[in-house]
Amino acid sequence: MNKIINKPHPFIFNTYSFVIPSVITFLIISVLAPFQFQEIELQKRIIIALIIAVVVSVVIKFSIVLFKKSLPKVMSEDKWTVGKEIILILATVFIIIIVLSISILFFQDDNKSIFSVLFQTASVTMGISVFPIVISVLYEQYRYKNLQYKSAMALTKSLKNDNINLRSAIPKTSSTNNRIIIKSENDELELQLNKQELIYIKSEGNYNEVYYLHSKQIQKKLVRNRLKNIEAILPQTTFFRCHNSYIINGNYIMKVEGNARNLVLQLKYSQEDIPVSRSKAKTISTFIEQLK
Repeated sequence: MNKIINKPHPFIFNTYSFVIPSVITFLIISVLAPFQFQEIELQKRIIIALIIAVVVSVVIKFSIVLFKKSLPKVMSEDKWTVGKEIILILATVFIIIIVLSISILFFQDDNKSIFSVLFQTASVTMGISVFPIVISVLYEQYRYKNLQYKSAMALTKSLKNDNINLRSAIPKTSSTNNRIIIKSENDELELQLNKQELIYIKSEGNYNEVYYLHSKQIQKKLVRNRLKNIEAILPQTTFFRCHNSYIINGNYIMKVEGNARNLVLQLKYSQEDIPVSRSKAKTISTFIEQLK
């Protein structure tokens, strides 16, 4: 169960996120008329359905905006999980129930108790919201997956040009400008590399795994230092911090793939798929373009 809850999940919030649930809510209430709505005449039911749909749309939009501003670390797109998605949906539905209950208490003619209105509103809202939520999530997953796939295809296509072999080649000679000196946090020398030999760096706790090319074979060196410190000495025109835990040499990118969660890079000589965080997915195309 914990494995499912902590599974990475795409954080998708756009116009469709609040338009689709509101439209489906309107159609369910006005056309299908579940629960007590079937007892209301069509014209009045349509008006009620429209008001509820607007409330749903506004609450979803402003709730998520509020959550993102007040809880930026929790709402981080790069750390979004299935568990967080479920909590966000439940929290949003709860707010919708509260807003609708307050509206009913304000406009009702009879003197129903607060708890009676709240319970009735919660029952109806939970029953109706299942379909809009499921349809909205499935649609956005499908749409986002297609967008990621098209983005990955475009990036891969940009890599396949006449200069790809030149960019991936390892120079036979080295110069002072091409040398990279990697030290530990104690300022002890760990590696001296030509910058074209450094393939990628992976952060593992307090250590970094430095992957580099030696005699056309990939080698690994464990270095105790912060990834941020190593990033500071690397030329930004060649190296890219594609994820909180990864820095890659752009010249080794062979293919870009995409799924519903993120973009993934395939590097020459490496068997490991390198993830691209959602925040970096917006800038990696610019980085790849300047490599040409």
